[in-house]
Amino acid sequence: MNCRKCKVDIPDESKFCLFCGAKQVQEKRKALKRANGTGTVYKLQGRRKRPWVASKNKTIIGYYETKTAALEALNRLTGRSLDERYNMVFADVFEAWKLEHYKELTKSGRTQYDISFQIFSPLHKKKFRELRTADFQAVIDPHMKKTHSTVSKYKQLITQMSKWAIREELITTNFAAFVKLPENVKKEKEIFSDTDIEKLEADGSETAKIILMLIYTGMRIGELFSLPLEDYHDTYVVGGEKTDAGRNRVIPIRPEGRGYFSYFATQATGALLLSGFTGDKVVANFRRRNYYPLLDKLDIDRKSPHATRHTYASRARKAGMPPEILQKILGHADYNTTANIYVHTDVDELIRAVETA
Repeated sequence: MNCRKCKVDIPDESKFCLFCGAKQVQEKRKALKRANGTGTVYKLQGRRKRPWVASKNKTIIGYYETKTAALEALNRLTGRSLDERYNMVFADVFEAWKLEHYKELTKSGRTQYDISFQIFSPLHKKKFRELRTADFQAVIDPHMKKTHSTVSKYKQLITQMSKWAIREELITTNFAAFVKLPENVKKEKEIFSDTDIEKLEADGSETAKIILMLIYTGMRIGELFSLPLEDYHDTYVVGGEKTDAGRNRVIPIRPEGRGYFSYFATQATGALLLSGFTGDKVVANFRRRNYYPLLDKLDIDRKSPHATRHTYASRARKAGMPPEILQKILGHADYNTTANIYVHTDVDELIRAVETA
């Protein structure tokens, strides 16, 4: 073989060149020892996805796929106290997390997270990096009889906090993601029956007229109460809210409901179609002081104002309205929303479908 340095021919397997003395075998460099107090990196035995461990002051910082990633984690800790960061308790993590997250939330959203935080009061003073799925589950279990959406909010809080903690390298696993929630059993949405609609027609009050206006257009209650008078055009209105597909859409008025729209148009005292309504014009107050009391008076089972929208969709589908038209009227970007949530099939319709198949 040839010498690595002077290229002279030398015996095979020579460790040194006989002529220039150059070493022929390049030894692997040993990694430099980290300075005291800066932590250490070592590899666990066996087949593991993240075999490399970063540790400092006998505290495991995290587990990593590569040695480089583990070293980088330690380097990011340079000059930072473990007591300050890695010993953060649940309440500390919540306060740090919400400084970022609350900026993007509405007042209602912040309130919901504040309530969820109080639910986890048994964990407030515990180190976040020591919490596991069982700890979170033990707190949530007593609340399992609440609605699925409520309990989901509790899990959402700890999941978001855990994601923040992973980003900040307090933890390496989102144990909150494994918390189990009660089964989400979706109830069939209620709609106004033909008998209910007849009672409303016969009542003739302004509140009844508004309910029928919703039933005969499929509008959301907020859309109707905020509809400008100038956007009313006898047989249709132009309005909408919530999504790009829902805003500024043409909403036809069924013939049965046109008289009610005309009534409020002539009674209007301001810029809004319902400005002349003698009841409460704030949606929340209308529901409480006008809507539900009228349903009770007419012996109609209580259902939310949104049931008027479900009623419109179901009646339209039964009448054979093309799906794409119904989707546009309701202001949905995806017909799956229309079909899966707003369209209802009654028993008689199912039986007729089977008998004619």
